[in-house]
Amino acid sequence: MRVESLGINYGQVGNNLPPPETVTTLIRSLRITKARIYDTNPDVLGAFANSGVELIVTVENDMLATLTDPQQALQWVNTHIKPYYPATRITGIAVGNEVFTDDDTSLTSYVVPAMVSIHTALLQLGLASYIQVSSPTSLAVLQSSYPPSAGSFKPELTGVMTQFLAFLQST
Repeated sequence: MRVESLGINYGQVGNNLPPPETVTTLIRSLRITKARIYDTNPDVLGAFANSGVELIVTVENDMLATLTDPQQALQWVNTHIKPYYPATRITGIAVGNEVFTDDDTSLTSYVVPAMVSIHTALLQLGLASYIQVSSPTSLAVLQSSYPPSAGSFKPELTGVMTQFLAFLQST
């Protein structure tokens, strides 16, 4: 068996963390080709420039409501993505972090509209063919998962998950 690529989650919450340049060097030395970060930290994005590592960046949960506005989403992409791409190989934008699985459901209604606005901004800037938009979820969104043919979403999430899947199918 041969592994084609390996990815990691690169978290930055902690003490005595090495600088992003050191992390990038370590990731490359381990032949890791993909990474996800939980924000759009400019120092990290800059450190990954010309590294060859594909990067997924995350829209933080507290930005979701704001980014439902197409103009705000365009500004966000112009500020957090465009200055770094293509030197930094941003291949995906994760909109929120496990919003559907948190006990706080106040953000779920913002996820798909924010995804649509961000995707529209990427289209306007000619980047949509290169950068995918999605949102991380877990199996906690399921009411039933076994057998797979009987799988269903939790009733309170069915509407938003239907919109979510329709967006993914359309892009």
